[in-house]
Amino acid sequence: MDDDDELERLPPTQQTLKRLFAYSGNQCARPKCSRYLVDDGGTMLGKVAHIHAASRKGPRFDPGMSNEARRAFENLLVLCGECHDIIDDMAREDEFPAPLVKEWKSAHEARFQRAERELIDRYRDATRDAVPTYPATLHALAVALSEPLLRDEQESIDGIREFVDRLRGLPLDVRGFAMEVADRMMRLGKEMLLVDDVQRALNLPDGELKTLVDLLDEHHLGDAYEDFQDRWHVRLHDRDPGGNPFIEIIQFCEATGCPRDTLVYDLNFAVYDGDPGATD
Repeated sequence: MDDDDELERLPPTQQTLKRLFAYSGNQCARPKCSRYLVDDGGTMLGKVAHIHAASRKGPRFDPGMSNEARRAFENLLVLCGECHDIIDDMAREDEFPAPLVKEWKSAHEARFQRAERELIDRYRDATRDAVPTYPATLHALAVALSEPLLRDEQESIDGIREFVDRLRGLPLDVRGFAMEVADRMMRLGKEMLLVDDVQRALNLPDGELKTLVDLLDEHHLGDAYEDFQDRWHVRLHDRDPGGNPFIEIIQFCEATGCPRDTLVYDLNFAVYDGDPGATD
């Protein structure tokens, strides 16, 4: 837990603010609110809100978070002024718990992230842009997941390298989709999700879910599975050996404050060693 003299309210970086507004679609992230964040005259109407407050007196404060994690992209979302003040009202904290606000952010931003990534993919093969950096020791991952046996464990190192090579060829929008599925699996404590659940939670048009899952299957990273009750599920493949590599990314980033994009899009898996500058 942070000591009082260690707690510092840090402003979001300019890069973080740019990402937040780029993925906002100029619309409040609260479901069913259609207010603009910037009006036609350029007046700023939106406010950046914390999922977990930057102050002990704020809503949803998490004493286990670092100052950097509190101001990170993953802990922020953009709301209209009214919705911002509503969810920051301490008297109404129970109405707006952190998991609910995280779900707002995830669902809202995913719409505009997909649109941006798909536009990039339309004109060039963006998967060739990032050159992977592979892990060599997994020291930082072992600490983040509280699994000391991962340190220098060659089978897991090789399994993650194989996952990275498959991820490298996956279209960028499908990577984002896989991360959203993994995030929902983790929050719900599920190893797979019903197809209808995924389609409704991510607000996917008819036919798009099948396309995304087919691409995951093509790259051996996930598929659709029919159970004995004739129900179809979306699942992500575990690495060999080990667990779900997409969930590992989420857990690592939550524990360390590392941006997910560093792994998912930049493919810098050397951060699993604790040395972001390492190369293969």
